[in-house]
Amino acid sequence: MAHTVTGIDLGAHAVKLVLVELGFRQSRVLSSFAIPVPPGEAPLLERQGEALRAGMTRLDGDAFTIFMALPGEKVAVRVLDLPFSDPRKIEQVVGYELESQIVHSLQEVVFDHAVLEAPPGAAEADPSSVPAGGSSVLTVAAKTDEVGAFLDAMKSFGCEPRSLFAAPVIYQALAGDATEASGLCRVLLDFGHSRTNVCFLVGGKTVFARTITRGGAVLTAAVGRVLGCTDEEAEQAKHDHGFVSSTRAVAEGAVASRLDGALREALVPLVRELRQTLTSFRAKLKFPIESLSLTGGGAALGGLGDFLEDELELPVVPWRPNGVIEGPDDDVTQVRGLGHGGAFSLAEAIAWAGARGGKQIDLRRGPYLYRASFSVVRQKAAHLAALAGALLVCATIDGTMALARLDKQKEQLTAQLKSATQELFGAPRMDAKGVAIELKKSFRDDRAPLPKATAFDLLDQISRHMPSPE
Repeated sequence: MAHTVTGIDLGAHAVKLVLVELGFRQSRVLSSFAIPVPPGEAPLLERQGEALRAGMTRLDGDAFTIFMALPGEKVAVRVLDLPFSDPRKIEQVVGYELESQIVHSLQEVVFDHAVLEAPPGAAEADPSSVPAGGSSVLTVAAKTDEVGAFLDAMKSFGCEPRSLFAAPVIYQALAGDATEASGLCRVLLDFGHSRTNVCFLVGGKTVFARTITRGGAVLTAAVGRVLGCTDEEAEQAKHDHGFVSSTRAVAEGAVASRLDGALREALVPLVRELRQTLTSFRAKLKFPIESLSLTGGGAALGGLGDFLEDELELPVVPWRPNGVIEGPDDDVTQVRGLGHGGAFSLAEAIAWAGARGGKQIDLRRGPYLYRASFSVVRQKAAHLAALAGALLVCATIDGTMALARLDKQKEQLTAQLKSATQELFGAPRMDAKGVAIELKKSFRDDRAPLPKATAFDLLDQISRHMPSPE
C-alpha cells in the first residue's frame, strides 16, 4: 500500500507543498503546488498560517505524513572538530563543545548533530580537510522556546510535522544516494523571497550551511522605488523587465536599463555576505569549491547567474533537482515567479528527507519528540481488517496444502516399509519398534555356538583309531 509524504516550505511569498508517493519498489514525486501568502498588515506568521490551512485542505484526509523545516535565521549551524571518532564519545561531548560556540546555554537550546564522513578522494584533493584520528561534526541548535512556539503555531494551523529539519542543511536530500568521487564542493544557493539559504555539499552530504536574511523582497522594493509603484506592480515589473548586467550580457531597453542599476545596488549586501561565507568556509573546511548552483524563486531574475559568477569568481549553474515535479494545475497555485522546479527546491528536499527515512538532523527532540497519532490506523481499520482476513485465509490454505503433502508422503513411506519388511522377514510388518530391534541385531546373535572339538582333536582321534600297519 503506497504512502504519501508531504514536504512543506513555509515561505514568505508562498507556502509550497511537495507530495512524494512511497512505493514498495520505488518512490516518485506525486505533485506540487503553492498557495500565495495573502498581503496585509497582519503578522507574517498569521498570513502564512492562512495559506497553510488552504494547502492542508487540498491534501487527502490523514493519509499522509508531514515534514517541515525550521527557518535558517532561527538556527545556529556549527562545525566542531573533535580528536576522536567514537560515536558514543561524540554523543557525550558534542553538547559541551557546542555550548562554547553559541550565545545561549545548553539548557536553553534543542540541538542535533551529524558526523561528517570524508568523501572518496577528499584526502587526495586536500589532506588537511580530513582530520587525522578525529572527526568533524555538523551541529544545529535552536532556542527551545522558538522551536516550541513554531510547533504550537503549526498545530493551531492544523499541521503536525513528523520531523522538524533545519532549512539550510536539508538540501542534501536532493542529492539522493549518489556520492561524488572527488572531494570538490558544490554550493547550493536557494534565493528565496525573504531569505537565501546557502548549503555546501561534498560527496552529496552537507558539510556547512547558513541563511542570509536577504532575498527577492529587497529587489522588489528597489524596483518599486525606481518606478514609484506598488509592491504588486513592482513584482510584476521585476519578473517582466528585471535584468542584471554582467560581462556576458547587458540590459537592453529603457525599463531594463533603469532597473539594472537599482537591482545591482540592492544585490551588493547579499554579494558581500556570500563572499564572507565562502571565505569562512575555505578557511575552516578547506574543500575546493567546484561551482555554485542557483535555485529558488529569485533565481528567475534575468542575468543573475552571470552577475554572481563575475562577483564571486565561481562557475554558476542552474540547480537540477533529481525528481521531476509536476507544475501547478489550477488558478489557486498560480504564484508569480514560481517555476516548476527551482522555487520548490526546499519543499522537495524536505519531502525526500522524510521519504528516505535516513538519519537527518531533526530538532524534534527532547520535550518536542514526535508522538505518533493513531488516527490514520482508525481511518483505515476496515482496510486493515480486510488485509488481516486475507492473510488468515492465505495461512489456512497454506497449512491445508502442507498437511495434504504430509499425508501423501506418509502413504509412500508406509508402502516402502511393507515392501522392505516383506523382503527381509517374509511378511510385511508395521511395528516400527520391532523392525528396528531386528535390524539392530548382529550376525553373532544368530550364529552357532563354539565347537566342542577342534580339527586337531579330530585328527588326533582319527590317528589313535587307525589300525597298526601289522
